Order: sequence, then structure tokens, then C-alpha cells
Amino acid sequence: MDIKSCRYYDGNGNEYIINSTPKFTIEYNPVTPLESSSGIYDGGEYVKGEISEQLYNKTILIIGNIIKNREILINDRVKGSGMIIFQDEDKEDSYILKPSSKEIDKIEELLHELIRN
Repeated sequence: MDIKSCRYYDGNGNEYIINSTPKFTIEYNPVTPLESSSGIYDGGEYVKGEISEQLYNKTILIIGNIIKNREILINDRVKGSGMIIFQDEDKEDSYILKPSSKEIDKIEELLHELIRN
């Protein structure tokens, strides 16, 4: 599959989008208090920026390797779980990660690093 974009939703519903077209970008769409289940949680500020092709490829490879571990995948989205959606030209594949897994921590650390740069 030729990945055009990858979306990741963290356990709070914040969305991270990594795109390869038209440019290599990272976008962070935070949950607002009105959208949160508590009515209080605030995911912070919206961020969008360019990343290098090398960082894009590295990120897709790391996330792709993580979902190969079928033991951390679950069928239903529950609070605290992470969700990954890979999209290519004509299809989407989605994966849900168990809450509190070290793989979620690894993905979120990587994505936070990308949005800080």
C-alpha cells in the first residue's frame, strides 16, 4: 500500500494527521472542552507544519511496524485506546490499539516530537 496519509487519534480524541501530498505535513487537531466527554479537557492549540520526506517515511515505518504486533490490537474503540487510519489512493485500513500500551506511548512521543519542530 502506498500510504498517502496516516491519522492517529489518541485516548482523548485528539487527532494527528500526517500527509504526503501535496506536501509532507503534520497536523494536530486538539479536542476542545466543548467536544470532550468531561466538558473540561482541552487538548491545546491547533498545529500544522511541514516535515521532511525522511521524517514522514520514518514515522509511517514505525507506526506500520507497531501494528504488526497483533497482540496490542483490539476490535472496539474504548476510552484510552489509540486509533490509526492508513489511507492510500483507494482504501483505508484502521487499527485500534489497547489502552495504556507502550506502543501508544511510542507513537504519541514520536508525534509530539513532530509537532514541536
